[in-house]
Amino acid sequence: METVLENKTAPQKLPSGYYTSKLGRIAYWIEGKGKAIFLLHSAGHDHNDFESILPSLSEKYKVISLDWPGHGLSENPQPATSASAVEYAEILPDLVQQLAPEGGIFIGNSLGGFASMNLALKKPELVKGLVIVDSGGLNDPDWITKSFAGLKSKVWFTGLVWNFFPNHYIKIRNKYTESILSRIKERENVEGAQEVNASIWKSFLDERHDLREKVSQIQAPTLIVWGEYDPVIDPKLALRLHEKVKGSKLAYLKTGHVPFAENPKEFLKVALPFLDSI
Repeated sequence: METVLENKTAPQKLPSGYYTSKLGRIAYWIEGKGKAIFLLHSAGHDHNDFESILPSLSEKYKVISLDWPGHGLSENPQPATSASAVEYAEILPDLVQQLAPEGGIFIGNSLGGFASMNLALKKPELVKGLVIVDSGGLNDPDWITKSFAGLKSKVWFTGLVWNFFPNHYIKIRNKYTESILSRIKERENVEGAQEVNASIWKSFLDERHDLREKVSQIQAPTLIVWGEYDPVIDPKLALRLHEKVKGSKLAYLKTGHVPFAENPKEFLKVALPFLDSI
């Protein structure tokens, strides 16, 4: 008799609450108790990216994860074409003050890394520490960067490479990364998703997204973790960031753009001692 294996994907956890921002309602999740750690995901992804490290973190910390506007269970900005990395970073201070008035530590990937560093520059009192992972805001505006961001800001091109692109920048396949890729695929036909993503890419060319010089003003304890094989954000930028942020620590992992999902064990081996030291 043939055995039928059911697909036992975990049901989506309901948000702990919603924060009402000028860009719509933002879903957030809170797990654990202790010092606050915020988990900020990449463009086109959602808070579930961090399921690989959440159990370890929530044993010791109050872990707050969220879906950026137009991602996961958060509302689309209106119009969807108003989505912007810079605007997302601008709504972060009030959200943090509401959920953790004393501030917290920020683990930010890509877009989330940009927002975390921006917060450390504008509201240093809210940032106790930073874990910056394959972050945006650091690229030189050379012709390759400008050309690709220009293309990705077109809805037709974003739609064309919707699944190819994440498959290209995630280098290690495991249950966590397969889960990320399947969620991205599911979102392809969600209303406004492609417009939101294209608009965020357009915002990467906004001069306010350029933190290259400003990062030297960051005072918070900083750990930089970068995937050695990230094809989207050059691993050399991690070294440059490390040189500019006084007292920062740097670790390269043999992964692509999402190290904590691609190799959670190695990521935690680097991140946990740093978090405990703050």
